[in-house]
Amino acid sequence: MISMMSRVVPAIVLTSGLPKMQDRGAFMSINSSLQQIAGGVAAIVGGLIVVQKNKYSPLEHYNILGILISLLSTLSILLVYLVSKMVKQRKAIGL
Repeated sequence: MISMMSRVVPAIVLTSGLPKMQDRGAFMSINSSLQQIAGGVAAIVGGLIVVQKNKYSPLEHYNILGILISLLSTLSILLVYLVSKMVKQRKAIGL
């Protein structure tokens, strides 16, 4: 729980710097809704990838899910870097 929240708080601070001040509440509301939807979709996709033939057999395709998560995490790191650059540029020009 602690490690998860230590990643979430900086991400929220970073994304809250994107919209203009008067649009921040609506942006954060939509952002929260999209996060909840993405969590549900991720659970469904993960459940479709990892299967168990019967209740006595081991889980299968767990390695594929791990590779997919690694690729998506790398993509997320790149996107956070790009958002960080955008926020810094907006602050530099005074928006």
